[in-house]
Amino acid sequence: MKPWFVKEADIIKFPEPEKKVIELPNVQSYPDFLTGVKDLHSRKAKGEISQDSHDRLYQDLIHRFMKKESFETPWFLREYKNLNQAKQEIIQSVQALDLQDQENAKKNAELLDQVYSILKSSDTMSRLGGTIKNALSDEYKENELVTISELINSAKIQYKQKIDFLKNLQDDKCIAADMLKTPGNYPIGDLFYNDEKNIAVFNSLLPYGAGAKQKGKGEHALGIMSKRITVKGAGDISVDGVATELKVETTTGGGRLGEPGAVPSSEQMKTIFGKYKKLVPMLFDQQGNFQKPRLNVSVFVSMANQAKLTPSEKKKLGTDVFGSFWGQHADPIIAEFSKANADPDKVRQLHVRANFNWYKDWMANTKGEAFVNLAVLSIARKQLAVISSGDDIVNGTVRIAKQNPYLVTPQPREAFAQINLK
Repeated sequence: MKPWFVKEADIIKFPEPEKKVIELPNVQSYPDFLTGVKDLHSRKAKGEISQDSHDRLYQDLIHRFMKKESFETPWFLREYKNLNQAKQEIIQSVQALDLQDQENAKKNAELLDQVYSILKSSDTMSRLGGTIKNALSDEYKENELVTISELINSAKIQYKQKIDFLKNLQDDKCIAADMLKTPGNYPIGDLFYNDEKNIAVFNSLLPYGAGAKQKGKGEHALGIMSKRITVKGAGDISVDGVATELKVETTTGGGRLGEPGAVPSSEQMKTIFGKYKKLVPMLFDQQGNFQKPRLNVSVFVSMANQAKLTPSEKKKLGTDVFGSFWGQHADPIIAEFSKANADPDKVRQLHVRANFNWYKDWMANTKGEAFVNLAVLSIARKQLAVISSGDDIVNGTVRIAKQNPYLVTPQPREAFAQINLK
């Protein structure tokens, strides 16, 4: 006999799932890399996981087994007795991917290369280890050589290119060191022999050592990649024994030739201006407030020309202003400024030249970092500029954006010229 609710109501059957729910595999459960490769491929072939899920899990699998390397016992040599056998097994597993599929061809090719690179990294690390040790053992300790080798091995190039890079490293064909000793502007590619392998490895090594022992970005990278460059001695780097200050710019801005506090402040400049009665009405209001938030060199020279100062007054003003900035390097500026109708642009150029020459002395005397050449490497603008003296800037040997430093500014760093490549 049926219960009353069966008699009085239609029972709606709960829907059954069309497909069995499949849980995504957990890469942490695989005992070794090869097992994971086979299982993921099998699941994709059965339609249990999509191509996107397969690729994502594959990346997780790679990251799990990409443990810290050592030259003697990389992780897969600990897991496999024979590296070539392991390579063949894994390559055979992933070769089943459909490389004829146009949509996924590029993705699969990159995946194969990544697996191959990992498989071969024992060979890569061994070769790198020998090369690095031979080239850098004078400057770097064993643990540092391992780190450097790992960084080179992680460069975003294919395995064969990494091996080809080793030949460049052995033949000292990574960095065109002569450029770092010759004033001028250069495309950044020329520094690396226009070889994408060299550029990729430099980018990988770029941050290495930055901040340690007051070293800047890129200094160790150049030292590692050239037998003629060292991070020892005066300057940031030494190129064939020539001390070189290196500035690596990753943004479109440029480094300043000095630091706030090294030259007179804006308030000190206002005090100097206030001593010259003919100049006061042009710069101060009746309450004695300075009327300009900023005053650059060119504008100041034009105003001084209009003030009708006597030759002696103008020379003294030039000495008070420019001499207080650049000391003995200011003499050519003062001579030009003292003329009855001084050329503002000429004074501006001389001011920038004096700034650079002063900067070299200041770095040597204050920082203890004497240098012969300044090398500015702009990653953002893909340019290199090498400057030996202020004359290189003034005479056009080196081209930078027009500079017009400020004598009065709310930003103290604007008192210095900026090496902004164009």
